[in-house]
Amino acid sequence: MLSLGKIDHIHVKVSDIPKAIAWYERVLNMVPDTRYHQMNDAPHGVTMLANQSGSVRIALSETSVPNDDSGTIAFVVSGQDFLEWIDQLAGERVANREGLTIARDSVADHGFFCAISFVDPHGNPFEIISYDHTWLAGKLKFKARV
Repeated sequence: MLSLGKIDHIHVKVSDIPKAIAWYERVLNMVPDTRYHQMNDAPHGVTMLANQSGSVRIALSETSVPNDDSGTIAFVVSGQDFLEWIDQLAGERVANREGLTIARDSVADHGFFCAISFVDPHGNPFEIISYDHTWLAGKLKFKARV
């Protein structure tokens, strides 16, 4: 039976490529992947970004069409990294869909995993998720579920 290996990349529409590159580099530590430089001027003009290990790639394409909110991109991290990502997003004053700046009280407790949701400056929705729920519940002091 055929099986998918992993996600190669995710396409994200933005209104300004240089501003988007600066935001993704500053906030998510993703930089242009020079192996894909020939795609920058291709008919569909894609700028490929990657994390340091190359395990996550986002293909930015410029458009004047507003974000259609077609889906959320979710990344999974360890519990310790989850806490560090909250601090990183808060330090960069990244906002959630309601326009509120991310903080530790922005974490959604889903019972067996935790999530922090935010948007890039172009309205594209993201989540950072951790399945280290028990450990995070102790650190973040979630209110008891009824």
